[in-house]
Amino acid sequence: MPRVLIIEDDSKIIEAIEKTMTLAPSFELASVSNPDQALPEALRYKPDLILLDIKLPGGDGRMILKSLKENAATRHIPVIFLTGMASEGDRILGLNLGADDYVVKPFGAMELLARIQAVLRRYHPEARKARALGGLRLDHEERTASLGGRPLRLQPREFEILSLLVSRPGRALSRAYLIENSSSYGLPISTRSLDTHIKNIRKKLGRKAGLIQTVPKLGYRFVK
Repeated sequence: MPRVLIIEDDSKIIEAIEKTMTLAPSFELASVSNPDQALPEALRYKPDLILLDIKLPGGDGRMILKSLKENAATRHIPVIFLTGMASEGDRILGLNLGADDYVVKPFGAMELLARIQAVLRRYHPEARKARALGGLRLDHEERTASLGGRPLRLQPREFEILSLLVSRPGRALSRAYLIENSSSYGLPISTRSLDTHIKNIRKKLGRKAGLIQTVPKLGYRFVK
C-alpha cells in the first residue's frame, strides 16, 4: 500500500487531498505543516511519494526538496510540488531541483490523482493497472477514454466525472460529490452543469449509455 506524505500548511488543501485519495483507497496518508518537521517526518514515515507545497510559513519548499535529495535515506523518494506559482520559470526551477512533477493550484481531484499514480508507476512499474470496465477503458496518464477500442472525445470535465463514476462501480454517487470532486480546488463550484455533462457523456457512449444510471433524488451510478 503506497504511503503519501503531504507537506502543506493549508488545512483546506490537506482536507481536499485526503478526499481525493479516497477515490483510490489503497493509499496511506500522513501530513505535516511545519517545514522544520518535513525531513524528520520523511525519515520516520518512509513515504513512497511526497506532495510538497513550495510556499510554507517559515520555510521554502525548494529548500526542503534540496534537503530531501541530499539525504541518502530520502533522496530516492519522488516529490510532486504543489504551488500557486504557475510561471514557466518556476516550473523549470522546481524540476531542475529534482521534483518529479509540478501541480499548480487550484487543481482538480482526478488530475492530482492521475499525476500521483503516474509518478508512482514510473518508480514502481509493477503497480501499473489499466482501468477497464464494461468495455470502457480510461487512461489517466494520457487522460483519454475509449469504448470497445473506439476513442471517446471527452472534454476535461467529462473525463473527470466519468472517472469518478468508474472508480466506484455499482455505487450511487451524489450530485454534490460529483460536482465537488470534478471541480478545481479554490474555484467556484458549478451546481448547474453536471446534468449537461452526464447527458454529453451518455451521448458519446452511444448504445452503452445505460452504463450510467440515474439514481432518483441522489445522483448517478456506473453499472458494474
